[in-house]
Amino acid sequence: MQSSMAVVRKGLIAALAAALLVGVLAASASAASTVAFVSPSPTEGAKLTSKSVSFAFTYNKKPNTTRALVCTLSGPTSSSGPCDARVASGSDFSRSGTSYSGLASGAYTLTVALTLTDGGTASATRHFSVRAGHVYWANFDTNTTGRASFDGTGADQSFITGASAAPMGVAVDAGHVYWTNSSSGTLGRANLDGTGADRSFITGASGPTGVAVDAGHVYWTNYQTGTIGRANLDGTGADQSLITGASAPEGVAVDGGHVYWTNFNTGTLGRANLDGASADQSFINAGPALEGVAVDGGHIYWTNSSSGTLGRANPDGTGANRSFITGASRPVGVAVDAGHVYWTNLNTNTIGRASFDGTGADQSFITGALAPFGVAVDAG
Repeated sequence: MQSSMAVVRKGLIAALAAALLVGVLAASASAASTVAFVSPSPTEGAKLTSKSVSFAFTYNKKPNTTRALVCTLSGPTSSSGPCDARVASGSDFSRSGTSYSGLASGAYTLTVALTLTDGGTASATRHFSVRAGHVYWANFDTNTTGRASFDGTGADQSFITGASAAPMGVAVDAGHVYWTNSSSGTLGRANLDGTGADRSFITGASGPTGVAVDAGHVYWTNYQTGTIGRANLDGTGADQSLITGASAPEGVAVDGGHVYWTNFNTGTLGRANLDGASADQSFINAGPALEGVAVDGGHIYWTNSSSGTLGRANPDGTGANRSFITGASRPVGVAVDAGHVYWTNLNTNTIGRASFDGTGADQSFITGALAPFGVAVDAG
């Protein structure tokens, strides 16, 4: 009897030990599940200059042990759904991935969530940001508009051809590129991809030089008549004398409340309300050979071509600093975005760039331009 009880006891102990071992092994197997990003995934914290991105990742389980594999993208452009079909990778691994296109600029997080048939889970995240968009400039000598990526790569000096006549100013919005044809008295327009170029989008200007655009209108300077013109975004309703009394106006810029322009002959920067009222031709005493102007939420920027400098002032015109950026070579156009200031170097055929606080100036950020005048940037 005692012998039988001992056998039963040993059997129970063995069964219990086996059950515990199975549980431990299962738990260990689930706990050991890992997801790892592999090429061509961007690195953690990568700053992308393309609107498209692809990810790939592996995990240490066979495809047939996978219950669900979900990819969730959080950010300005969001998406959630199954990742790509998993395939075997080696004897005990699986590989999958996902791709996105048309991403808006901003910060993103990709989360990969794995659920196994045994109930185990694993996940991985990757953070990145997109700064997709372009820099544009007018090549006066070749009657073309150039374009490059925000990081200066992929420069195309003939992005728009055959639709310009001595182009000087350039501007861009969410749908179009605009430029001035100084010799023909017209403004041109094309789609953001360079197609559909219309050399005579707006006619009747008088030596148009600078151009700017906001949500409702296109603005330009009439150098020969000393006026600022304006039209609707579709080119209708052109008013060649929205603002009068300027002195050889060249650059023009616009924000939510005002229009700004440079008076080349007087070295002053003018400002008026969006409807042209309350024009002040001497809003800022900005210095000689005043050419381009740009504005953002915190400052007004301008170029002084004779001194090779860029100036900056507060939105109310105070705190003017004529030597905000130095070392340029006859700077003409100027543009600004959330991180940088850009300008054209007419003498060296380059596009310069600096941080928006003026540091880190690179006078040859983009090379190979051909008498670049105006410059513009989009938001991507």
